[in-house]
Amino acid sequence: MSRGRPAASACGSQQPIMVGTTRRTGFTLSLCMVYFVFLCGAVVTFMWEPFAPKVAVNLTPRPGVIKEAKRYSSKDIAILLQRFLPEKNKTNRTLPLTSALTSTYRLVDQTLRVGDTAHFVIQAKDSDGRNKTIGGDFWFTVLTSVEDDHPTAGGRTAGSVVDHNNGTYSVSFYVGWPGIAYVHMTLAAPSEATKWLREQYWPVEKRIFWRGTFRNKTKPGQKPLSHSTLCYLMRNASSTDDCVADHNPNATGLTALYCERPKAPLTCDDLHSLALDVKATGQRTSQIVGKASKLFVGVNFMRRLVHGPISVKIALSPNRTESRAPVCKPDSRHLVNDGFWLNKTWHHLQCQVYKWDDTKAVGECLRHKHVYIIADSTVRSWYHEITRKLGLPWQRLGSRVVKNNYYEELDLNMTYRFHPRVITQARVTLSMTPYEVDVLFNLPTKDCGRSIFVFSSWAHFTQWTRDSYVERALLLRDAILRFRERCPDVPIVMKGAHPREHKGTQMRVVGSDYTLWALGRTLRAIFHGTGVYFFDMWQMNVAYGPSNIHMPTDVISEEVNWFLTYVCGFKNSTT
Repeated sequence: MSRGRPAASACGSQQPIMVGTTRRTGFTLSLCMVYFVFLCGAVVTFMWEPFAPKVAVNLTPRPGVIKEAKRYSSKDIAILLQRFLPEKNKTNRTLPLTSALTSTYRLVDQTLRVGDTAHFVIQAKDSDGRNKTIGGDFWFTVLTSVEDDHPTAGGRTAGSVVDHNNGTYSVSFYVGWPGIAYVHMTLAAPSEATKWLREQYWPVEKRIFWRGTFRNKTKPGQKPLSHSTLCYLMRNASSTDDCVADHNPNATGLTALYCERPKAPLTCDDLHSLALDVKATGQRTSQIVGKASKLFVGVNFMRRLVHGPISVKIALSPNRTESRAPVCKPDSRHLVNDGFWLNKTWHHLQCQVYKWDDTKAVGECLRHKHVYIIADSTVRSWYHEITRKLGLPWQRLGSRVVKNNYYEELDLNMTYRFHPRVITQARVTLSMTPYEVDVLFNLPTKDCGRSIFVFSSWAHFTQWTRDSYVERALLLRDAILRFRERCPDVPIVMKGAHPREHKGTQMRVVGSDYTLWALGRTLRAIFHGTGVYFFDMWQMNVAYGPSNIHMPTDVISEEVNWFLTYVCGFKNSTT
């Protein structure tokens, strides 16, 4: 593991990178709330327990050589982003903000039947009612069978939005139920806000800080020396007096964790744990945002449009026949709409997804398997739900970053670990979390046939810079492709992003839904063609009801049905 500064001379060396046992495989900052509001929705306490109580599982890097990771320049990353996340608001002029009070929408086709696609057009306008002539506005669009703002019952479906880059937007909905559909067109963020986030906020380094605790090794009975300093992420550190406390070039490229030097005799190698520094992070956020905070408040942010049809009528289609969706597999052709809710059930349009409510079927599905979840708390809930579907005693993981269960009767291992760089005020020992690339590298080839991997790298990454995040995703892609050479058939799932709640103006910036959407688009594009199954959760979550980083059980159950259908097929499921 590299301990030097990640400069070109280090990462560009022709020598192979030696990987041995390490206690620092990454813990980075990412998205958590800045002022005492945590990603997990509550005060977090991380609990350590002996890993793998019945079956030994080695997730730490074993001695060996990983082929040197490819370097990605900022220019490479910018070109890549422009391909799948093009800038829509290219003007440098200061223009009036898009207003939800004056913008309009209209239905294109007046006659709608179940199974049709409802087409709407939004015309963005400024506060004086003048048509906007640029794109970049960010929208939440939903049809519901109940009139409430965020109903969680009846029919609900999210629209697919196409930005024409001229102030108009096409919105397409799949019509899945007869009767009335109420129209919800919400300006989630004006183009001026998305432009600022993309150009002024996303590229800025040192946006979040931790208190790093340094502790020396002692003999039993001796009290260790301890000292804490400020730590942060940097990718473009040309020179600094601070030390590189943690760096895994195979996983993060040029990005490293820097800390102020601890007091002697402690050294940078003695970094033991990290905890979010709320004060330093809040001050830095206020410094960066400044007057731009006006972009995230008032009638121009998260406001429903009022000029357009309140509802539309949907008739039954007398001659309609149900078409069968294709089998769920990676890189399938992506449809305009993902599906729709009818009460507590999500009806998939992208592929065939079955209910997994039979305990025996779920057990046969996962028999002789080892499910590795290297993700975040949005997927930790999958661990809970899979346990429930297996009919096993419910075990509350709480906010643990490490969990392993072995179910002897099924020969099933379930492993959960948080990915590196989680943000929380709780103090987290660095040795608790492995990088995904190390887990893949260390999997013995003989275990390929029983392994399933789930990754999720978006919820804790809105505080990463554009270059650091994209490079991290590209390096994981490279690691997966290397892994495929010896384990070509191992199912790998990447859970996509979804919107979240925002408590306060600062969270609307550091946890912006636009940024989350952009991270999801980035993951989808980067992992295309790798055999990774990308679970695009955006429309499912937008349509369900109120947004939350931890969605309710109805949503989690449907996500797990999707997961089980993909990794196990249909023959053992319940339709």
